Amino acid sequence: MTDSEGLWIRILSEVKKQVNIQTYKTWFEKAKEFSLVNNTLTIEAPTKFFADWLEQHYKSLLEEISYNLTGQNIKIDFIGSSKNKSKPSLKKSIIDFTNYAVLNSRYTFNHFVVGKNNHFAYSAAQAVAEQPGKIYNPFFIYGGFGLGKTHLMQAVGHYVINNKKKKKVLYTSTEDFTNEMISAIQTNTTINFRKKFRTYDVLMIDDIHFLAGKEGSQEEFFHTFNTLYNSKKQIILTSDRRPKEIQDLQKRLISRFEWGLLADIKRPNLETRIAILRQKCEEENIILKDEIIDFIADNFDDNIRQLEGSLIKILAFSSYKNIQTEQIKIDDVKEILSDLMIKQKKTINLDLIQEEVAKYFKIGKNQIKELTRKKEIAIPRQIAMYLSVKLIPHISLLEIAKHYNKKDHSTIIHAKKNILNMLTNDINLKSKIDEIIENINE
Repeated sequence: MTDSEGLWIRILSEVKKQVNIQTYKTWFEKAKEFSLVNNTLTIEAPTKFFADWLEQHYKSLLEEISYNLTGQNIKIDFIGSSKNKSKPSLKKSIIDFTNYAVLNSRYTFNHFVVGKNNHFAYSAAQAVAEQPGKIYNPFFIYGGFGLGKTHLMQAVGHYVINNKKKKKVLYTSTEDFTNEMISAIQTNTTINFRKKFRTYDVLMIDDIHFLAGKEGSQEEFFHTFNTLYNSKKQIILTSDRRPKEIQDLQKRLISRFEWGLLADIKRPNLETRIAILRQKCEEENIILKDEIIDFIADNFDDNIRQLEGSLIKILAFSSYKNIQTEQIKIDDVKEILSDLMIKQKKTINLDLIQEEVAKYFKIGKNQIKELTRKKEIAIPRQIAMYLSVKLIPHISLLEIAKHYNKKDHSTIIHAKKNILNMLTNDINLKSKIDEIIENINE
């Protein structure tokens, strides 16, 4: 019996005491140990959906139980079952273990659903994977939450690992990069830190916008970037916005991020959402009626994680009721997903739009209503008016005008026309407005 098996059995024994029998049978009975490496216990669930559910609902409970049993901070991770997985060996090189431990096995090109919203980014990622370091360097992917940026980035990593055997790949988050840098400074191991990040053939860093305002991390990453770029090593970055729109980021970094290719991923349209749901169902052997898939796709249009979350809830319902998913009716789904739908369709009003626009441009909420023609106030005000018309279709122009202390609706018409004219010539403005809309929807 391995250490991981022994620990997991003890954890399960405690779990039985804290959850009801149905919950235990549904979520824990089929989960089994996978590995115990460096105080990280990896648990294999029957499917990715089970793994996601355990991660979301029971991770903290399991880690608390493991601490009580061992007196150590054991991190617990979950993976979905796969026939091709093999346990990682400590005898492998660091890079082999890193690749296995960090890259999500599902985040490959084969599992990426291509639509109008991401076709350009997908094609560019394939080109980068074929010739890392030679074209599109750096490769900068940006877009809103849950749209597939990390999936596409890791797909490149998987391809390089499987097809470019001599290439070393590292994937990490900006948060981890920063934390490792701080730790290296505290322990006087900065040489090892730099060696680690500057010796890879492909460096992938997620959520690079979190470098904003962190001068020390920006300085370190600047030199790491230069070393890799000059050595013709591939750099791939993701962000929730374009480089120029990341505030409190050094201009020299912004400049370097724009040396290569910028590719954005937008929200998926209805057809793409349906295709995503069908692929997820096929991967997990879930059979749902077409009307149910259409219903989910029609009601959750913000990001892919909403779609996955909906399927997880339906799968949980199926397990709890002990019925096959093909037996689930549309009325059941409406009830199952009712709480998610309430969050999805929250009310957007004038105050919310005014607040989010002001927050984005870093001005006071009431400043936006000031009677001034200063550009730093006038443009945000016109954007707020434009978004009010766009996002609240049933509101009258006069009502919007009164909200902004204007006498009649002509001001709103002028603001809308001005913003539309600016949008035809200013790509950056479009990105800003898209981001504000995402903030409002979230």
